Amino acid sequence: MKKLLGILVLGFLVITAPSYADDIRDFQIEGMSIGDSLLDYMSTKKIKEEFEKTKNHYNFLKEPHKFREAYIFEDANFKTYSTISFYVKPDDKNYTIFFIRGIEPYINNMDKCLQKRNEIANEVENIISKFKKRESNIKSTLDKSGKSYYKQLIYSFKTGDEINISCNDWEEKLRIKNNWTEGLNVAVMKKDISDWFDNRK
Repeated sequence: MKKLLGILVLGFLVITAPSYADDIRDFQIEGMSIGDSLLDYMSTKKIKEEFEKTKNHYNFLKEPHKFREAYIFEDANFKTYSTISFYVKPDDKNYTIFFIRGIEPYINNMDKCLQKRNEIANEVENIISKFKKRESNIKSTLDKSGKSYYKQLIYSFKTGDEINISCNDWEEKLRIKNNWTEGLNVAVMKKDISDWFDNRK
């Protein structure tokens, strides 16, 4: 059983292991970890409703439904984020979590978002003993104009699991049309998820 030590990374990631953390399961977002069952946080009915809403989000991937996405919005128990999203395998009756992402809006405020991203990144580097870091600025595949982008910092464990800390900025008309949010994303993911994202059509 993990021992919660209450080591807080600027309120955005909690470490549940002593000293350095080298296992992706040692990180929590709003008390939730990789390997938990999503059924601990959502009903089966709600999970399936979320699957239906997000079913077309990843049609640009070769296996768009290998993992399915679910969201929890504005939960009264959340202390840091406004939204949490998850990826699970749809045929897994336990809905084991492979990915957790905390989302906090910074609407039209990329500079402030990047400042917070970099603060979190500095703290992460102090608690992971061995990692590979890379920076990636990518355009969103959901915006054909090419004006929407992500600025990412990615920390890879020796297992291939990752922590991704990023800020995204949508082209404004697209954001308003779709009622999308933009800002800070802090994601903890298994290698299976990053491999899935990389396998595009």
